[in-house]
Amino acid sequence: MRSIKVLHIIGGGEFGGAEKHILNLAGAVDPMAVELTVCCLFSAPFVEIAAGAGINALTIPMRSKVDFAVARKLSALIQSGEFDLVHTHGVRANLLGRLAARRAGKKKVITTVHSLLEKDYQGMALRYANNLAERATRSLTGHFIAVSQGLKDRLVAGGIPAKNITVIYNGILLDELRPAGAAGAALKEKYAGGGAPLVGIVARLHEVKGHRYFIEAAREILRQRPATRFLIIGDGPHRPVLEKLAGSMGLSDRVVFTGFVEDVYSLMAGLDLLVISSLWEGFGLTAIEAMVLGTPVVATEVGGLPEVVQHGETGLLAPPANAAALAKSIVWMLDHPREAREMAAKGGDMVRRKFTAGEMARRTVDLYRKVLAGDGV
Repeated sequence: MRSIKVLHIIGGGEFGGAEKHILNLAGAVDPMAVELTVCCLFSAPFVEIAAGAGINALTIPMRSKVDFAVARKLSALIQSGEFDLVHTHGVRANLLGRLAARRAGKKKVITTVHSLLEKDYQGMALRYANNLAERATRSLTGHFIAVSQGLKDRLVAGGIPAKNITVIYNGILLDELRPAGAAGAALKEKYAGGGAPLVGIVARLHEVKGHRYFIEAAREILRQRPATRFLIIGDGPHRPVLEKLAGSMGLSDRVVFTGFVEDVYSLMAGLDLLVISSLWEGFGLTAIEAMVLGTPVVATEVGGLPEVVQHGETGLLAPPANAAALAKSIVWMLDHPREAREMAAKGGDMVRRKFTAGEMARRTVDLYRKVLAGDGV
């Protein structure tokens, strides 16, 4: 049986959950089963990251947000590359990839939905425009992958038939989550010298990630546990607003913005607690990474997170947009370190059973075959 040739199309203008998803899939998929190529619509940074990981990666950059000439170029690529399937990720990639596949005469299109569209864009006009673009070509996708059951439920509520959606959880490459213990200890000493509790959030600085509630919770926690230190790990468009907020609360010396951190796993392993304060989360990739690293997790009860963070078993859940409740859960974890570590250990065992890149790749390849065979999935 010859390998299936699949073209993944993604914006690639940032490195977030969707990009990491493709890296993990490519790292776990059997190259004899699938020949995977990635095409990015932005010239950086993901095309370079993907190529560095050994993936066949190229770019057809958009010159503007409405550069429909890219669809023609993608169509030519699909034809010349003789791809069996087109697999799209994100609004721009969905729109242009679907149109390109139809132009190339390919009806086998799969779309992975990583998050809720309305949570990804700020401003009513922008949300309306992107929602319109998504719905205009939705019928050109033959099958959808949702990264959690919670996300599938929302897609069904939005009009996509349940039979056209398969839930395939994100998975991680376990071998990559082996941080150097000495590096983690050194990073903890850097940010929380003297053994102070270190609480962090790892996410792009975007409104949907709920950083403001993390900062507000930090203010409350410091009233009770003044030695605690907080890290906001990552970068993004919301950073100036958040730095101003932390400064206005007098927290600039207690809440540290690290920016992009290359050795993020070592830093995560050095945390006493990882917090996910999102207003919506399609899955919760950072949560499963933390669990494998042995780091306890407090997360908001939104989207796919309850499928990963089982309250009182593998972590604690708090209602979204509620700094007081978030602070209460964080304080409990800091006050009960043994129980917190036991939860993290249970979570790590669950991840190794259920959320590996190998399992994700196996189920994705199985879906590719069913779609190509027209088995009614």
